[in-house]
Amino acid sequence: MIYITQDDLKTESFERFITDSTSDFPTVIDKAELKSIGIAKTLLQARYDVTVIFDEANPVRDEFLAEIITKLTLGKIFARNAARKLPTDIKEDSDWALKQLEKINAGRLVLSLPIITPDSGAPTSDTIWGNNTNKNYYI
Repeated sequence: MIYITQDDLKTESFERFITDSTSDFPTVIDKAELKSIGIAKTLLQARYDVTVIFDEANPVRDEFLAEIITKLTLGKIFARNAARKLPTDIKEDSDWALKQLEKINAGRLVLSLPIITPDSGAPTSDTIWGNNTNKNYYI
């Protein structure tokens, strides 16, 4: 695993459930985590330096982001079992994680992670808003 650990998964679910859902395919946890990281990269790449954050050798760990990745990964692991329905709490956790990623993408939540910087080294700024009103209707 790249970003989360087995302890993160065990914190959110019983080890027995994780083992039951992954026993037939040993690398399913790694594959599910990679897909969850892909979702997070897509939603975070506008603001954060995702290549540094999700570096395979030395990732920059943020506990809130680890929580989000854990919930998404567990949702993917438990959804594999077609014989039983996905529990509502797991579905709600996955939905919560996606909403948090959207809030981070919109800038309503700010993480203490490396942000994207242009070549000059200054952080990128948000859009500058202006006022173009013309009260006298002159051109």
